Amino acid sequence: MEPTFKDAGPLPSASRRRSRVPSPELLHLIESFCESSGLRTHYARLVRLVRWLQDRGQSGQLLAFIEHLRLNPEARARFQARIGELFQNLGSVFLFAESGIPSDGSLFSEIVRRMVGMVLPSARSESDAARLLTSLYAGKHQAGQFLRIPPAVFEMLAGVLTPQDSPDFWERQRRDLREAVRLLATRAASLGLRPQVRERSATQSVVDSPFYRLVGRTEDVVRADGGEARELLFGWKVVVDGCREEMAAVRQHMEAAGVSVELVFDLRKIDACLLRMEQLLDVLHAEDPHHRVLAVRTLLDRLIAGRLSDESIGAYLHDNLNLLARKTVERTGRSGEHYIARGRWEYGQMWLAALGGGLLTVFTAALKLRIVEAHAPLFVEGFVAGTNYAVSFVLLHTLHLALATKQPAATAATFAGIVRDNRGLERSSKIADFVARITRTQLAAAVGNVTAVCLGAVAFEKVYSLLFKRSFLEAETAAHVYQALHALASGTAFYAIVTGVLLWLAALAGGWCENFAVFYRLPRAIAESPIGAYVGRRRMIALAGALDRNLGAWSSSIVLGYLLGFAPVTGAFFGLPLDVRHVTLSTGTLALAASHFGENTLGDLWLHHAVFGICLIFVLNLSVSFLIAAVVALRAYDVGWREQLGILGYLCKAALRSPLRFVWPVEEPAAAGPTEPKQDLAMP
Repeated sequence: MEPTFKDAGPLPSASRRRSRVPSPELLHLIESFCESSGLRTHYARLVRLVRWLQDRGQSGQLLAFIEHLRLNPEARARFQARIGELFQNLGSVFLFAESGIPSDGSLFSEIVRRMVGMVLPSARSESDAARLLTSLYAGKHQAGQFLRIPPAVFEMLAGVLTPQDSPDFWERQRRDLREAVRLLATRAASLGLRPQVRERSATQSVVDSPFYRLVGRTEDVVRADGGEARELLFGWKVVVDGCREEMAAVRQHMEAAGVSVELVFDLRKIDACLLRMEQLLDVLHAEDPHHRVLAVRTLLDRLIAGRLSDESIGAYLHDNLNLLARKTVERTGRSGEHYIARGRWEYGQMWLAALGGGLLTVFTAALKLRIVEAHAPLFVEGFVAGTNYAVSFVLLHTLHLALATKQPAATAATFAGIVRDNRGLERSSKIADFVARITRTQLAAAVGNVTAVCLGAVAFEKVYSLLFKRSFLEAETAAHVYQALHALASGTAFYAIVTGVLLWLAALAGGWCENFAVFYRLPRAIAESPIGAYVGRRRMIALAGALDRNLGAWSSSIVLGYLLGFAPVTGAFFGLPLDVRHVTLSTGTLALAASHFGENTLGDLWLHHAVFGICLIFVLNLSVSFLIAAVVALRAYDVGWREQLGILGYLCKAALRSPLRFVWPVEEPAAAGPTEPKQDLAMP
């Protein structure tokens, strides 16, 4: 790295006041390092010296260390000799080219590697500079101490460590810098020329791609020296700027056409490689010794931070999954817009859709109770129950009916989009209006569902009794329904929270599936499938269109169905207290149970407890799914906790000022007709 130093004169007055006479222990550590022999001894004693300085807070004793070497030429020469022997034997290519740069493994394999590394760190040779840097700065505290060293003090430290009359002192490090730049250029070019990058970039031809020219320009810059190097460096930066423009075009394409984890991962690797190359070339081709020392300092900052991030699972996931989470949230939010009634006409349509959804749920609840009564093997029970739910939810979507609990997770993503796209008073006003529309729409859907499922269950029981001369439910099953929905004597509250989580997961799955289909152009692939030659091209095009319009809703419906079906049997299999409580389905089962016992039990305390349990399920289903979706969406858009609390406070004030608009669309005049096609209003 060749940080040369010219005598900077005495320490500045402020630094002089902070400096102290070297302690006997510091002098002993310096002398111990000067007397060391062999790479292992040099390594161990240097680590001991730096650790001692770190434990003492570093600033005062570091200045004392620098002053001691400056005032004692013999000690300085011996110390420089040992440092020279150490760095002549240290290989830094891996440190320069790999530390802080995402690996070439897949996202999953890298996560596994880091998890294993927390228990069993990889053993590196003592001649590896990455191992030395990790030993010196093993945690954030030590790294923070290095970052707090003033640039002037770092320059003085570089000066006392570098002999004035030894131009080859850092020759090994200069050679490793060049090798690292070559490796990084090759890696960036290879990633930038992959098919998934080229087909989404502005340049389709390989020859015209800046990634194709990157390796040759990099080799010219690495080999050059003096004034020629600065001229070539300018041309190299033009190529790098072209690479970044290509990457921007790929990202813009992903904004409109879906995101891939692998592609996002590749772009992050390219970004990191280009940035590291710039830092390495700043050291190699600095204008003067002063700028070179500053470039070395900047590089070391990044290398230390890179070594720490190489072992962090949380930082890795945040960096690489943030864009994917954001696009999945946006895909979920697009379907969420259809769940919001903007005027009184749409509000009325939501009531009709909710009533229809409640009536359909009666049959779903009845079949669910029959499945439970069958006492089938756990897997069979979970699969059949899940299929029952999934078919019901898909029918709800196909018939343009509404189920209240499927709405919150999707509408929360739309809510987060408003937070992202607006600022100041305009954002506060839009948020209040939007949440008011969400609240009254969800309330209408929930009340409509519950009303229809209650009335439908009573009618179902009456018709069944007339046809088969007996009640639909056995007395034991009906009594068990009462007990299972008791708000205090059962796990109803916890199970309702679990169901809220499952509702959010299903909405997330729908957004992910839609993103997958868009990114890989699945509808187009189906339309052009060779199967069309046998079943008809028109049918394949119609199927592709249906998939394009409905994949998100279908996938979320199917996922939710099987999550609800398998959660109870999974809990039973593992002996865990795991079950589900879905407000509309639970209301349907309760209504069927109450119909079995008849009007004489309407004053029964157990029924009242179960009704209270239904109210609790309603609140927890909707609030938990909405809260999780909103928090995840806001975090994906980098909205901090303080800002989230501020939004919550404003919403509470808005509700107190005008509570009626959160229940009824008072601010909009009655609309003459829909502003959008009716079938888009209440897609489950």
